[in-house]
Amino acid sequence: MRLSPFATGVVALGLWGGAYSSEDVRAGLEAVAKREILAARTLGMGAAMTFAYVTLPLGLRYALPALTTTALNIFRSSSFMIVVGYSELTYTANRVASGTFNIFVAFGTAALLYLIASIALGHIARTVERVAYFPGLGQAVR
Repeated sequence: MRLSPFATGVVALGLWGGAYSSEDVRAGLEAVAKREILAARTLGMGAAMTFAYVTLPLGLRYALPALTTTALNIFRSSSFMIVVGYSELTYTANRVASGTFNIFVAFGTAALLYLIASIALGHIARTVERVAYFPGLGQAVR
């Protein structure tokens, strides 16, 4: 099987990110309080209905911060695509620095671009978390 460097990098980052994301979702689903599941079952919901209407929405809400962090880490780890020969931002900055000997300008620009993109992705992640927040949902009443 022959893949382009870009496809190889996407598959590698996808597998790596998928492994972390599945663990984030698993932990989020396990964070749902057992008493909430028992309350749904007591109300007459079946196992599938309890999962669909109680466990899954709460679990995904609990997993959302970890999922957004994983997405940011995948973006920041895209510089590892240089290993498969894909010309991404860090590789391009390295080529510019070696050709012009302006190391600080080349890598400073690359760092600034990574910073801008990370801040933008972080802002999007916070917005998604803010939209997914519902006061009182998933909190036990005392």
